Amino acid sequence: MAVNNVNSAQPMNAGVEAGQLPAKVSIWTKVKKFLCQDITVELTPKQEKVFKEVHDFWHQEITGEDVKAVLFHEITWQSTKDFWLQKIDITL
Repeated sequence: MAVNNVNSAQPMNAGVEAGQLPAKVSIWTKVKKFLCQDITVELTPKQEKVFKEVHDFWHQEITGEDVKAVLFHEITWQSTKDFWLQKIDITL
């Protein structure tokens, strides 16, 4: 049985000379560093409110009864007319 005599105090790259390491950084390393950098996003209170509403909309609970109510909703001429002629308030 062979015994490995490794000195844990000696660095693993002790035999590598400084001249053998890559002298220039590759383009891929630069791109990866740029794409993977940490970003910080600060939102206004109004933006936070909108993001919360969108999050709540996409994560709401949908049941089979909800799907059935949408698929089998009775459509009448009056409901179509009311939908297309409804008043819309635009606020900014």
